[in-house]
Amino acid sequence: MVKDKIVENLFLSLKKFGHLDAEIDLQPPTNSAHGDYSTSVALKLTKQLKKNPMEIAEEIKKNLPKTDFIEKIEVVKPGFINFWISDDYFLDYARKASEEKFDFPAFHLGKNKKIMVEFAHPNTHKLFHIGHLRNISTGEAIVRIFSAVGNKVVPVNYQGDVGLHIAKCLYGIRQSGADWKKFKTPKEKIEFIGKMYTEGTQAYEKNEKAKEEILEINEMIYNESPEIIPLWKETRQWSLDYFGEVYKRVSSRFDRFYFESEFYKRGLEICKKALNDGVLEKSQGAIVFNGKKYGLDTRVFINSKGFPTYEGKELALAEKEFSEFGELDHNIHVVTPEQTSFFKVTFKVQELLDGKKYKNKQYHLIYEWVKLKTGKMSSREGNVIEGNWLIDQIKEKILKQFKGDEKTAETLAVASVKYSFLKQGTDSPIAFDIDESVAVDGNSAPYLIYTYVRCQSVLKKASVSPDTAVIDAGVDELNILRKLYQFSEVVLKAAENYSPSLIANYLYELSSQFNLFYQKNPILKAEEKTRELRLLITKATAKVIKKGLELLGIITVEKM
Repeated sequence: MVKDKIVENLFLSLKKFGHLDAEIDLQPPTNSAHGDYSTSVALKLTKQLKKNPMEIAEEIKKNLPKTDFIEKIEVVKPGFINFWISDDYFLDYARKASEEKFDFPAFHLGKNKKIMVEFAHPNTHKLFHIGHLRNISTGEAIVRIFSAVGNKVVPVNYQGDVGLHIAKCLYGIRQSGADWKKFKTPKEKIEFIGKMYTEGTQAYEKNEKAKEEILEINEMIYNESPEIIPLWKETRQWSLDYFGEVYKRVSSRFDRFYFESEFYKRGLEICKKALNDGVLEKSQGAIVFNGKKYGLDTRVFINSKGFPTYEGKELALAEKEFSEFGELDHNIHVVTPEQTSFFKVTFKVQELLDGKKYKNKQYHLIYEWVKLKTGKMSSREGNVIEGNWLIDQIKEKILKQFKGDEKTAETLAVASVKYSFLKQGTDSPIAFDIDESVAVDGNSAPYLIYTYVRCQSVLKKASVSPDTAVIDAGVDELNILRKLYQFSEVVLKAAENYSPSLIANYLYELSSQFNLFYQKNPILKAEEKTRELRLLITKATAKVIKKGLELLGIITVEKM
């Protein structure tokens, strides 16, 4: 990348000062009139050199090696050095982009270039709700972005298939007296267990006798009692079949499905060893981690009844995750902020148990809740917005709005949902707006895909190939060529910051810029050299939009 080359040349220039210890920042200036890149390194050296920053900047400029990709270098007050890249360099990038040759900068989190991303996490016996849709959209984008910058990425999914929520659901089924074997379709099955979970939860909170029975069912599941296991297995499979259809619908796949039920026994063993090693300690009949000395919370790993908690099972999960796929550099967990304390504690316990294997290799990627206008969703209260329902509602709206075919509407509906989540930073709560998600004139997936379709339509009408284009550009052409060039850097930043929103918002800016360019400048009716350049810009824009959406896990359509 040209940015790396400029930084390298700045270091070479600084050697003239005797290997000065200076951090070189190089970023695009806010105003493109000030160049393509700017650095404030001279300002940072003022105290060290005891000289005027303008003098330092001029000296740095004078010692920079000559290059063919820099058109102009300018020093401006109070000591910035601005760089203008050669127009031919931008044209070359557009040519490569138009041929789908994307050379993304490498970014690794360790020597093995291997990352695990753990995401989706729906619990069996519950609905896959819009919060899960945000989770799976985020996780899938992270997988694709880190793959693009040169990593082997292992996508995995950890699901709760034992625990109190299961017992509540099974209690509800048993109390209902319903013939649960009569349900045939996935929709009937999942609606039934969703309703039973809500009823079981309400009984647990309001009725002491029901609470005792639910706790007993919970123990029966852990003890693999033949009285409850057939019902557990059957209804568990209902959930897994249902989740599988959702994964297929949103184009996500996993190399491994982990289940909480796998880690009960091993979790107990690890916790007992940690107790013997002094990492965990006994407290009021339970086994806990006393986090006070580390500035962390105290959390229970084995409860007073001798069952491993979610924390206890997490230790067994980590052991499995860090052994099944070879040595990992990093494990990224896409989970809501409620689990911040949980991860801080479990990461610390894992580190104390085996620092070489776990230290600084676990990361909690927090994504905020999707909230309703009436407040946060709650399966306990039964007001959950199911993921498939949301996609179906958007699909229905798209069929009315665009009058397209079923397949196109399905693709656009999934794209609309995903993009609505991904354009927001993961730290921002979302109040989902269906109308906004499909607005073809706003920051939405249909708008980006419409721009892609527009580009394709222009290219189909062209009688010449843009492959021979040369620079014969005005300001509008150069501005959009510069914007296209930024794509690779944006992908790198998205990986460095675990932030798909950077790509989403770049694609919106590119689409807006191209549509304005399209309105102001004739493409097919322009003079030959100008036409060829504008066609190249059109082709490169289409390819960048398609590739950018692909990195976000979004599929494009060819017509709308």
